[in-house]
Amino acid sequence: MQRHPDINEHDVRYAFSHIIRSMRRPGDDEPTQYLLVGTTTDGRVIEMLAVIGEQHEWLVYHAMRATRKTLRELDLM
Repeated sequence: MQRHPDINEHDVRYAFSHIIRSMRRPGDDEPTQYLLVGTTTDGRVIEMLAVIGEQHEWLVYHAMRATRKTLRELDLM
């Protein structure tokens, strides 16, 4: 929220529960990273990077308005 003040926690929670498309990021990084795109209550499309934690919970550590690069990566453009 510091780098993207136009996105708040509610936006991220809503978008995470309304995912349009997602994919596992390639690579051997641990924990495995996932790229997700979802919509907010006002119709914005945001991209999120997330991992699954030790307790099998999702942790979204990056969220911002979806970029063209991300939309292409997920075959949405």
